[in-house]
Amino acid sequence: MLRRFAAHTSNYTISSVLVTLAGLVSFPILTRVLDVGEYGVMNLIATALSLMVGIAKLGMQHSTLRFYSEIKAGKQGITLDGYVSTVMLGMGAVGLLVTLLWAIISQFVPQSWWNDDRVKIFMLVTSSLILIRVVDSALVNQLRAQERSGVLMVFNVLRRYFALVVLLGTLFYIAGNLWGFFLATIVGELVPVLILGIWMLRRQVPRFNMFSVKLFKEMLVFGIPMVGYELSTVILSMGDRYLIQNILGAEMLGIYSAAYNLCDYLKAILLASLVAAAQPMYMRLWAEKGPTETIEFLRRFMHIYLLAAALVIAGVASIGQELLVILASEKYRGGATIIPFVMTGMALHAVVVIIGAGLYIDKRSKTVLVLIVGAAVLNVALNLLLLPRLGLLGAALANLLSFAFLLLGCAIAGRGTLPVPVPIGQLLKTSTFGVAMYLSVKQIHTESEFLTLTLRVAIGCALFATLALCFDREVRSWIAPIRRKILGR
Repeated sequence: MLRRFAAHTSNYTISSVLVTLAGLVSFPILTRVLDVGEYGVMNLIATALSLMVGIAKLGMQHSTLRFYSEIKAGKQGITLDGYVSTVMLGMGAVGLLVTLLWAIISQFVPQSWWNDDRVKIFMLVTSSLILIRVVDSALVNQLRAQERSGVLMVFNVLRRYFALVVLLGTLFYIAGNLWGFFLATIVGELVPVLILGIWMLRRQVPRFNMFSVKLFKEMLVFGIPMVGYELSTVILSMGDRYLIQNILGAEMLGIYSAAYNLCDYLKAILLASLVAAAQPMYMRLWAEKGPTETIEFLRRFMHIYLLAAALVIAGVASIGQELLVILASEKYRGGATIIPFVMTGMALHAVVVIIGAGLYIDKRSKTVLVLIVGAAVLNVALNLLLLPRLGLLGAALANLLSFAFLLLGCAIAGRGTLPVPVPIGQLLKTSTFGVAMYLSVKQIHTESEFLTLTLRVAIGCALFATLALCFDREVRSWIAPIRRKILGR
C-alpha cells in the first residue's frame, strides 16, 4: 500500500512541480506587466469566479469521488455508464444554468460594491469560465476516483503549458493588460477541457436514457451541503480579498495577493500532492478492507506529512522575502512579512480532508458544512478586527487561526467513525527540526539575494534531512531497504 501511495504521490508531485513551474513563469510576468492595482483586480475577479464555480458544482465533485468505489463494487445497483451519464449531464446542466444567471446578475450589482469601474464588464466576460471549470471538475474527479494519477498528471501538465503559451502570446503580442489576461485564460482553459472530454467519453458517451435520477438525488443529498463547504472554503481562503480592497485599497490587495499566491504555488508542489494521493486511497481501503488497515495507512501518512509540513513551513519562512522579490519584483517586498503565517495556515488547511476522514467516510457533509461555515465566519470577524490594526499581517493571522479552528473541529467530529492518529511526540519532534533549520539558515547572508536563497535552500534541506535521520527511527526504517540494496550491489 505504501508503494502504491508513493507511486500516486510521485505522479501528483511531478504534475504539481511542472504545473507550478509554469505558474512561476507567469507569476513574475503578470506582476510586472500589470500594475499593482490591476493585479489586485485580477485576484478580485478570481475570487468571485471561485464562489460561482462552488455554487455551480452543487458539491457533486465530492460526490463523484465518494460514490465511485461503491458503484464499482456493485453496491448501488447502477452501472459505470449510468454513473458517467449522471455526473456529466447533471453537473453540465447546473453549470450552464449558473453561468447564465451570473452573467445577468453581475451586471446589476452596484458599482460602488466593487470599488473599481472595470470589475463589472470583466465579470460578464469571464462568466463562461464557470461552465468550463464545472465540466473540468466532472472529468478530473472521475480520474481521481479511478486512481488514474498518471493520466491526470499528463493532462494537468499539458493543460497548464498550453494555457501558459496562450497567455504569454496574448500579453506580449495582442493585449498586455487585464483584457488580454482574461481572454487568454478562457481560451487556455476551454481547449484542454474539450480535448479531455472527447478522449474520456469516447467509449462511455453520456446518454439521457442512462441518467440515474436515484443516483443524482443521492449525490445531491451528499453534495448540496458541500456547496456551503465550497463557498465557505472560498470565503475562508480568499474572502479577505474584498475586505482588504475596501479597507486598505487595491494596491495593498495586490501586495497581499502576490505573497499569498506564492505560498499557494509552494503548497501545490510540496504538500497538496501528498493529500491528493491519500484521499482516494483511504476511501478505497475503508470500502475494501475496513478500519484497521485504513487507520494504519493514515498513521503512516501523518508521519510523512508532519515531516513535509515542518520542512516546508520553516523553509519558506527562511527564504520568503528573497523569493518574493526575485519572482514578483521589489514593489511586492512588503508582502514578505505575512508569508510564514500564510504558509502555516495552508499546511493546516491541506490536511483537513485527512484529519476529518471519518466525516467524509460517514458522508457527514452537514457536519463538515457547519464547521467550515463557522471557520469562514470566524475568518471574516477576525479580519474586520485585525485589518485596521495590523494591516496585511492581520489578514494572515485571521487565516491561520481560522484554519486551525477548522482542523481541530474536523478532528474532534470525525473521531467517532475513524480516529486519525496525530502523534503529538512526532509533531513536537518535527517542529523542533524545523525551528533548528530556520534559526541556522537565517544566519546566512550574502550580497546577492539569489545566492542567499540558494545557500539557504541547500543547507536547510541537508540539515533537516540529517536531523530526521539521526532522531527519527521510522525515517531510518524507510531508508534501510535502499541502503541494503546499495550495499548488496
